[in-house]
Amino acid sequence: MAGFAKDKKAKPVKQNNTLSRIDETQQFISDQWTDLNYNTDIFFSNRGYRKTENKSMIMAYYAIYKKESFKPAYNFDLKIKVHLPSTTKRMKIVIEKERDEILESTSSEALNSKNGETTPTKSNYIAGLSYLLSSSPYYETFLDFGMKILLPLDPFAKFRIQKNVTTSYVNISAAQKFIFYRQDGFQEVSQLSFSRKFNQTFQTEQANSLSWEDKTDTFILRNGLALYQTIADEKTMSYSIGANAFLSPVLYYYNYDCAVSYRQLIHSKWLYASLAVGADFPKQHDFHMEKFILGRVEVFFR
Repeated sequence: MAGFAKDKKAKPVKQNNTLSRIDETQQFISDQWTDLNYNTDIFFSNRGYRKTENKSMIMAYYAIYKKESFKPAYNFDLKIKVHLPSTTKRMKIVIEKERDEILESTSSEALNSKNGETTPTKSNYIAGLSYLLSSSPYYETFLDFGMKILLPLDPFAKFRIQKNVTTSYVNISAAQKFIFYRQDGFQEVSQLSFSRKFNQTFQTEQANSLSWEDKTDTFILRNGLALYQTIADEKTMSYSIGANAFLSPVLYYYNYDCAVSYRQLIHSKWLYASLAVGADFPKQHDFHMEKFILGRVEVFFR
């Protein structure tokens, strides 16, 4: 019994050693990442490396999505962003899993987090450049171009205009996106949202989007309302409801949804976990409830 108890006490030490080794690995990757950006800066310019301008990052996550009456969906994503030296405030190299702009603009808040991740889906990685064309007190414009990493190669170009207005009562954010893919044709996304921070704990947001794509020649309207709650440092919850509608041939809503999600930093400053539960109410199933659950683990280095 004494030997058994001794073995039981040794487990936390083993776990701590494992986490310590992971932290050392994370620090090694961060150091190598900094060295890579330093060497890239030296290669492209004579200016010294300026860490304050470097916002490069590596992010990876693994998500499991299960919807009632459907098989589980598994998704792994990797994002790598490298800011070009001398132009780090305007241009960056991006390697990431393709962001489906239409899917992103029509997804519920639980499946469309604030950093832009979308519902687990089959997609391809892309490589390209993101360039800040202009910045003024009135608006900002961006130009993204590159290609999907698949055969045959599929080049794309995206033009974005966005504007944020802050008042004493509400924050207003507007964005207009024009997208062209050689294979899928044109896409258009218009977004308008209103957010208000009541205190250090609660914040609400009402978001609207209108999207269209040449491939289906269909307009989709999305309305959503979310309440964000800060429980503690790096611990948040969100409560959301939303609805999607077609504008062709007339306006009619085809899906309603609701969800509750929880996100937390679980180790050091780089390992996160989130869990979301909710339900869809699709018109094609007479608006009967279809429950879903989404779990996700995320590693973030910068």
